This record gives sequence, C-alpha cells and structure tokens, in this order.
Amino acid sequence: MAYQVQERLIDMLAGILAELKTQKAIRDFLKDLLNRQERAMLARRLLIAEMLLDGAKYHEICAELNCGSATVARVERWLHFGRGGYERAIQTKRIYKK
Repeated sequence: MAYQVQERLIDMLAGILAELKTQKAIRDFLKDLLNRQERAMLARRLLIAEMLLDGAKYHEICAELNCGSATVARVERWLHFGRGGYERAIQTKRIYKK
C-alpha cells in the first residue's frame, strides 16, 4: 500500500476515534476492529513505553511483559524519534487512573 494511502487511512482512523465520544464506543470499535492478539500487542507497546519512561531496564520489561528486546528497542526508538504520541497517551492514562 502506498505511503499516501496509508496516511489517508490513519487520518480517517484518527478521525473516527476522535468522533466516538465514549470509552464504551471506542472500546467496542477496537474490539470489532482488532483481534485479541492485536489488542494485546497494542496494549503491550503502551506498557513498554510507560516502563521505559519510568526507567525500567530492558531485561525487566522483557521478563514482566513477556516480550523480546527487539520490541522494547522499537518502542524506545519511537519514544525518542517519534511524534510524542506515546508520551501524550501515557500522560492521559496517568491522569485517567487518578
């Protein structure tokens, strides 16, 4: 799939998520859109990012979340060179948990 098509699709997905007003509506959409393994993968990446930001070491993350060091390295790379999405999501998660 061409990069421009991917970008249009991600914009569409972001717009859909923004328009779904309740947590239940978003949850239902994600459960319909993603299979159990895909949902677990996304949640695990968010937890990896949170643990990295909290100062956890690779081996601790891999042991706790049952993931490979390559996955941790990818998430760390996105944390450092991405668009700040992980940080915003984790900040929102922490506010939501209070």
